[in-house]
Parts: sequence; structure tokens; C-alpha cells
Amino acid sequence: MIYRIKNGLVLLIALLSFSLNAQQIDSPIPPKNFASGVLENGMHYYVLHNEEPKERASFYFAQNVGSVLENDTQRGLAHFLEHMAFNGTQNFKDKEMLEYLEKNGMKFGSEINAFTSFDETVYNINQVPVTNEKLLDSVLLILHDWSGYLSLTDAEIDNERGVINEEWRSRNTAGFRANSKVWLDGFLKDSKYSKRMPIGLMDVVNNFEYDELRDYYKRWYRPDQQAVVVVGDVDVKGLEAKIKKVFSSIPLKKDLPERPVFDVPIAAEFVYINSTDKELGEPSLQYFVKRTPLDLSVVEKIKEDITGSFASYILNNRFSELVLEKNCPVLGVGFGVQEFVRHLEILSLNARPKKDSLLSGLKYIVKEYTRFAEFGATPEELARAKAAFKTSLESSIANIAKRSNDSYAGEIYQDFFDKESVTDYGWTLSYQLRLLDQVTNESILDYLKRFKGDNGRGVSIVGSDTNTYPDKEDIESALAEVAAQKLTPFKETSSDKKLINTDLKGSPVIKTENIEGIDAKSYTLANGLKLALYPTDFDKEQVFMTAFSPGGSSLLSVEELPNTVVASYLVGQSGLGELNKIELQKLLAGTETSLGVSINGYSESLSGSSKTKDLETLFKQIYLQFTAPRFDAQAFEIIKQNLATNLIAKEKQVTSAFQDSLTLASTGHSKRSVLFDQKLIDNVTLEGASKVYRERISNANDFTFVFVGDFQESELLDLATKYLGSIPSTTKTEEVVNHNMRPAKGKTTVHLEKEMETPQTTINVSFNGDMEYSKKNNLELYVLSQLLDKRYMERIREEEGGSYGVRVGGSVSWEPIGNYNLSVSFNCNPDKTDELLKIVYGELKKMETSIGAEELAEIKSNYKKGVSENQRNNNYWLSNIANNLQKGTPVSDEAGSIALIESITTDDLMATAKLINSEPDIIEGVLMPK
Repeated sequence: MIYRIKNGLVLLIALLSFSLNAQQIDSPIPPKNFASGVLENGMHYYVLHNEEPKERASFYFAQNVGSVLENDTQRGLAHFLEHMAFNGTQNFKDKEMLEYLEKNGMKFGSEINAFTSFDETVYNINQVPVTNEKLLDSVLLILHDWSGYLSLTDAEIDNERGVINEEWRSRNTAGFRANSKVWLDGFLKDSKYSKRMPIGLMDVVNNFEYDELRDYYKRWYRPDQQAVVVVGDVDVKGLEAKIKKVFSSIPLKKDLPERPVFDVPIAAEFVYINSTDKELGEPSLQYFVKRTPLDLSVVEKIKEDITGSFASYILNNRFSELVLEKNCPVLGVGFGVQEFVRHLEILSLNARPKKDSLLSGLKYIVKEYTRFAEFGATPEELARAKAAFKTSLESSIANIAKRSNDSYAGEIYQDFFDKESVTDYGWTLSYQLRLLDQVTNESILDYLKRFKGDNGRGVSIVGSDTNTYPDKEDIESALAEVAAQKLTPFKETSSDKKLINTDLKGSPVIKTENIEGIDAKSYTLANGLKLALYPTDFDKEQVFMTAFSPGGSSLLSVEELPNTVVASYLVGQSGLGELNKIELQKLLAGTETSLGVSINGYSESLSGSSKTKDLETLFKQIYLQFTAPRFDAQAFEIIKQNLATNLIAKEKQVTSAFQDSLTLASTGHSKRSVLFDQKLIDNVTLEGASKVYRERISNANDFTFVFVGDFQESELLDLATKYLGSIPSTTKTEEVVNHNMRPAKGKTTVHLEKEMETPQTTINVSFNGDMEYSKKNNLELYVLSQLLDKRYMERIREEEGGSYGVRVGGSVSWEPIGNYNLSVSFNCNPDKTDELLKIVYGELKKMETSIGAEELAEIKSNYKKGVSENQRNNNYWLSNIANNLQKGTPVSDEAGSIALIESITTDDLMATAKLINSEPDIIEGVLMPK
């Protein structure tokens, strides 16, 4: 089956095909233009035709093998093997595989990757151009080699030990350490999973014998536990024939063990885990119930999942209302049911209690869940859920053709692991739609009944080791107190208020212009507001928007700056017009709109989206954001409490002072630097936040709105003139103020030491300087950063085993003045700090005289491939148009973007590298353990 619903709307999946025939069939049917089978050696294969994006395909190689199959001397080897798959095979020596793929436009990390979990290992090569037949054959050969032909040389194994150590080092955060204890001692207690975290033990990683890895590989990497999954713009029959030819020759060895299946016991004993760490802040709590999933047919599972999704949607919305009450002991609650590992489902309530409210918070969330499990939903809650799910499913129907290759592939390989047949997406979607009216309060209560009882229950509390925590007896007593309470059904609050109650006059279009670079128009309304419209047919029934105005916080006084942190968020938590947040949510149920406001350093902006049919609702919300924002006192108090909790967590983080120091260095220690500290919280006020918001989001005159998507231009223009044209305006125009917030001249060093649970060095080096903004200059900085990224990957990760990954970024800003920034950051072994820092500077220095045509061609190939793939992406065009309108530059179409990248030469890049190395303003940040 190729469908999952867990935890509400976000997992309602867009489907592949939809027809009247699919709507009328009550039994699952296979997808169209699809082939699957099992070769004689036991290998499964799946090929699905899909054209999102066109002329691309994604290749996945799924192994029914994970860390749970390791023995005690192999802990970490399943994950180690995943790394080794990129370090030499029978047909691709050493790094030849990556070099070949990257020359053809794919990038390691984003399009070439893999993951290892408890039960599975999955490799992927995405966005493969299908017009290159030789490339397709080579990718299939790579998957063939992954099956059983890894080189696993002594030298490459030893090289990778350091990389694995650095991955462990980077992931072993306080949150990971504390949550791992919850997972292993709570969720997975008394199972083999509890001793098999995929990252493994570094003592094993550092010391295992070479043949230990090879033996594990031969034992478990075999065709009867593997599947080839290809989804994309391919000839299904032709690719199926290729797969049979390439993979049928792989032998299945005799006398291999059965792939064991491991259960997680559901014990009668109540479990309490108190997981603490000195690097954590205020505690969070979780109430959970473990269950073994039911063995259901495809049809039964769809019914089960959609009922569970209703339960999650309704209870989460109810909690979002309850936490706004003044005496609520928690700041936030999340409810859901998820499959944690095979054969284990977890129902969980996750909460963030207010200060000193652990037990009262636990009692509160369990009481409200118990109330829901006993009485279920109100008729109004159920109606809103049905409306919301119906809207989401209809959107999926409309955009079936936009379902991505990778989304389909992920569902297909999960079907392989679950031993389920792949089902037509159109059929599944139509079946869900018919099921909506069958979801009742009784069916929700029946769904929750199987989580009743004492077996498998637990509570976890995660937080700082300096806090005082309840013991197990306290927890059990609190739960018993809740169980003894006599509860009553939840009471619904209702309102008949509307978004807008007055007639709006609007203002007409007074000027129409063509947008340079693309076939689109811009309009100026009589109130000064500008509007750019770009209708597309990329996503049916979807419209995206953004808006911007110059100024931002640069126009505010130093004293006003702290309030910019909360002003927009406060409005979002308060509601609009006459409606508070909950009333607004209820009114909008069944519509599909989103809208957010931001006050940035040099601009204020809005971003949003809606279905085409809901555009008028979106315009009403935009109008109210300008004319009738709300500033709710209770919402403000909750925000302040959240800030205080977040500050405690921040101050516990080992990188906190380091990041603040880098921020100050990047602004030349400007008094306008806003740090998240107690001073900021003390200076945030309800009145101040209201004043800042109204000052920055009120005047239509210098705002530009951009709309991209599925709309009729005349109809959208009518809405814009009515609603946007009614936003008040003045003749005042604003410009960004330059406060000279930039690094000091020369080199600034930020070298700090901090006690750490997991010793590691964090290196962050940035090069800054004056550079006029132009599209070419900006693109040159990007290309230079990509070249450095590749070189640092080879030197720092592969040769030195010094870091799991190096992040490199480069760009040219245009406001308040033209300025370039090239940044390099990574974590590493403290013993290698000085050596790796030299490489950072040394590789950039080499760029002055040594950039090869081949390495530049590789970057260009990847860039052009990305440009091509984005041509039918609404968000790409939204960003493209908005960015260029802000900067006053022509919008780049596909031909223009490709011409620009092709114009960049190795001489250009070497000159840019020389400029950066000549007189840069450097911030060298190094955080080391004490």
C-alpha cells in the first residue's frame, strides 16, 4: 500500500491518478503505467512512470537490513556499510562513482545519499536526467554494485572510521542524548532494538576487524532482502527489461539465515524515565502508550488511519484552544500516534509545562486526553475536521500530477518493507473521500479504545540535571488522581462573527507596466500599492504570494528593536479584526489559506498561499493584517513565558555565548545588535510590540505584492483593487537606513572555551568586504562557495576524516550597501583544530591560481539542471520575481539564467578569490572544549 495517514492533515498524500473508474471501485487496484516483480534471486523491483519533474527519474535501492541485525561486536556496522557504498565498488573504484554522478549534474548530499535505521537501509540517486541513456545504465550499474559488490578495502575502511566518529560527534547533542534514553529505556524497553541505535558504539567503529564488516555485508546484503525502485519520466517496460538484465545475474547464496523479525514487548509495568543533561533547559514531559499495530488489510488500514487522523486533528485543535486559558499549566501540547519501529505504535502526548508545573501539567494533559477518549468530539469539532480533510483531499486530487518522484518512491519502498502491494493513488484518494462521511464520534472512540488499559503506559521527563523532578511514586499518584476524576464532555465555544463587516471602497489601477524579463504585468493602485501578477498552470488551484516594503527595523530606534522579535508573532497568536485566534481558526476551517508577517532588518514582508477558490478569504486576511491587527494580553503573556523557557534552554547550550559573540562581531559590536537574552525579554512590552507592528505594517504606499499561481488575472485584480486598494496609505516613502552594521576592518578572532559533554570544536570563518551587487557577482560568490564545498569535502572529510561535513555559503548583499560574504563552518575533533583551520585558508588561497575547467563545468552542470527543474515551480518564480523587483533588476528566465552561469569563467573566479584574499574583513570563530 502506498498511503499513510498519521497525525492529521500533513500526511494526507497527493496521489498519482484519479478517474471516475477509480472512484467506483471498492477494492485496491495497482497504479497505471507501473511494473513490479520478483526476480529468481528474490530481488524485488518497482518501476512507476511519473512526470514531476519532466525528464527526470529517481532511483532508490532499498535493503531490508538495519542495525537491529547486528550482533554485539558489530554495533554500528550497518551504518558503516552505508558509508562504504560510496567508497568503491566492482565497477567504480574509490571515488569514481561520486565523480561520475557529479559530472552529470547530481550533488552528493542533496541528490546522492542514504540512510540507515533500525530495520532498513536505503540509498538514493535523485533527479537523474533520463535523456542520457548511458547515464541511466550507469545508475543501474551503481545499484547493482550496491547489492553485493562493494570493495570494502582496508584503506577505505580506515579512512571512514574518522568520518563516522565526526558524524557521531555532531549528532551527540544534549537533546539526542536525553531523548535516546527515552527511546531505548521507554519505547523499546526489553527488546533487541534497545541495544541497537544505528550510529552504534564508537569503540566498535574504531576497532572492528576488517572481516567483521565484510562478513556482515555478505550475510545480510543479498537480493532476497533488496528492492530496486525507479520513479520518473521513464519508459516503464524498457526500464523493467534493463532491471531484469542487470540484476538477474546477482546470485543468491545458499544456507543464508532467515531475516529475523523482532517484537517489542508491551509490558504491564508502568515505565517512568527521567532523562537529564547538564546542557538542557526547562523540562518537557511526555505521556505515552505502546501498542502492537493491528494486522489489517489495505482497506482496513485506510479506515483505521483516517479515523486516527481525525482524532489527532481534533484533539490538537482543542489543545491549541485550551493552552490560551489563563490558568492552563502548559505552554503547548502535541498529540499523535506514530509507528516508531516495526510492530510498535506509540500514542503520545508531548507537553511543555510552565515553570514548576510538571505534575500539574501532566495531570492536565492526561485529563484532557481522557476526556476526549471518553466522550470524543463535539458535533462542531467533527464538522470542522471533515471540512478540513475534504479540502485537503480535493487539493490532492487537483494536483495529482505534481506528486514528486521522491514522494512516490518513499511510499513504494515502504510497501516493500511492509510486504504490501502498491495501490493506485487515485483509488486510495477516492476511497478516502467516501470514508469522510463514515467517520463518526463513535468510530473515533472505538479507535481510541485499543489504547486504554494499563499495559504499555509510560511517562518521560527530559530536562536539565539541575532541576528537581518527581519520582515514580509521584507520577503514578498523579495519574491515579486523574483516573479517579469524574469528567464531563468538552464544551464548544461558538461565534457568529465575520472577518469583515463593512463595505470596502477600494482603489483603482492607475498604472500598468510590463515586468522586464518575463511575460507578466505589474499594476499600481491609487493608494500607491504595487502589484505583480504571474498566472501559471503549474499547480492546480494553488496561489502563492509575497509582499515587501523597504525599511524594516533599520527605521526603528534602538529602544524599539527588542519588540520586533515578538510583534508579528503576537498578531499571529491574537487573531484579526473582531476574531480572536480560536474564533479565526474555527471560521477558516475548510478553507486553505496561510499568511505570515515578518519585520526584518531592512524590510517588512508578508508571505502566504491559498487555494484559488479561497483567494477572497486570503485578501480579507491581508486587509485585516494592515487595518485591524489584534494584540491580545493573554497571548502576550504566553509568548513571554515561552521566551523565558527558551532563554533557559539557550543559556544551557554550549554554543550560546559563541553564537552571540559571532553575531556581535558580524555587526562590529553595534548597539543595534539584538541578542536573545534577559535584557531583551525585560524590554519587550505589549504596548511596544503593538507600536512597532502598527508603524511598520500599516501604509500601503511603498508595499509591493507578488502573486504567482493558478488564477485569472482579471479576477485577482478585482480582489486586489477591492481589498488591497482599501488599505490606508500616505504619501510617505521610506528607504533603508545604513547603520554601518558590519565587521570591523581586518581580522576579528572569536576564540572561546566551554565545558562539553561531547568534546568537539566548532569552526566558523567568514570573509567579508565591499562588492557592488550584480547578478553576476552574486552568482560568482555562489559558484566559488560550491567549488570550496567540494574541495573541503575531499580534504577535510575524506582525506583527514576531520569532519562529518563542511558548510560553505557565498553571496553578495545589496542593502544597505553592496557587500560580499563567504562563510565556512563545521564541527571537528579538537585535536585537529589547527590543522583544519589551515586547510580552510589554504584552499581559498589556492583558488587564486588553480581552478580547473572540469570542476567548474561540474558546478555549472548542477546549476543548469536545477534551473531546468525549477521552471514549473511556483515558489521558484515567486522568489525570482520578488527578489528582482526588490533590487530593480530584470527577472531571469531559463535562457537568461543559463546564459549567466555560462558567462562565468575560471579567470573570473580566480580574480574573485584574489579579491577576497587581498583585504578581507575576517571573523574567525573557534569554540573548543575546556
